[in-house]
Amino acid sequence: MKKQVFADVSVEKEEGELLFRDASAYLEKNQGVIKAIVLKYSESGLFGRSDVDDVIQYVNERMLTGVLEKMRSQYKPMCRLMPYLSKIVSNLCLEYAKKELKRNQHEKKVDYTRSHFGTKETMSEDIAMREIIEQLEILLSLYGSRRPRIELLFKISLRIAITEEDVLRCYPKCNKRLLNRLLLSFNDPEEYRMAPHSDMYGQLIPLINELEGTSKTADALRKSVDMKLDEIAEILNIAPINAALTRETVKMLLENYYSEFPKSMENVI
Repeated sequence: MKKQVFADVSVEKEEGELLFRDASAYLEKNQGVIKAIVLKYSESGLFGRSDVDDVIQYVNERMLTGVLEKMRSQYKPMCRLMPYLSKIVSNLCLEYAKKELKRNQHEKKVDYTRSHFGTKETMSEDIAMREIIEQLEILLSLYGSRRPRIELLFKISLRIAITEEDVLRCYPKCNKRLLNRLLLSFNDPEEYRMAPHSDMYGQLIPLINELEGTSKTADALRKSVDMKLDEIAEILNIAPINAALTRETVKMLLENYYSEFPKSMENVI
């Protein structure tokens, strides 16, 4: 067991040294890791199997044109490098899918459904998208007083900038110190886009615990958000919508929703 631990530490050290010595060689060495992650998302339905090579190329191009440099500047030696790389590649897969979604929407080719709506045999894809967005709004409204907290956590999880209004809807008694800490940490998505989910929730949980008087763990908070995403997918995947959503495509749908309705919570107190 000790030999395995020392071997892991040695490999981690070598990987870190290679990243800083020759980032291109580090990227080349980890092509197998990148391909495995891309295939995982392909199998989940985020994009087609025929897109795998394009996604890998996209990931590599993004890594070589800025992401590797950011990775080197933000990487902390006390963090494990492989989970950090895996999270970055996952984010780039989602980024690719989001770009394709927007492009397909523009070309009127997007279709979130496996079956037709209502009794109509055909329906344009933009109307299908509008139907899903409307159903999402209805679903979010059903959460009632829990909605502000759910949406605040969604936005933070999705790296969408939060505002003072987002926080105060959820925590109207939040003091200025905690409010400023939340905004400093999570109102600029570019600042924490590269951070692994574990780091992000680790930073968020002490603030949530102080606001709510609880002692939850970061992992428990992450799981609760994931369960809510799965719940939304499950509800939208049944009649009358019959969407073909997974947790990852729900994330994309929510990003689309918040970009179209940035003030969706305006009338929800």
